[in-house]
Amino acid sequence: MINPHVAKSGDAYPGDLVLLKRIYDQVCQERHIAEGTPEASELTIEAMKLFAAGIFDEETICQRLRSRFSSRRRSG
Repeated sequence: MINPHVAKSGDAYPGDLVLLKRIYDQVCQERHIAEGTPEASELTIEAMKLFAAGIFDEETICQRLRSRFSSRRRSG
């Protein structure tokens, strides 16, 4: 199991990157965001910003990203 406070400085270590990738995959799947799209890139940037700001808890990051990406309309 990954320790949610691996990096207190906001630097991402290998275990942190696994956590962030899992969050990215989960939110992309839930919000139907395709990899490689501008929206997916924005999601990655936002996740890293939260982490760099000292938010290391997986559920907290997920909730904030879900909230940010939930109200967007997708063309299709």
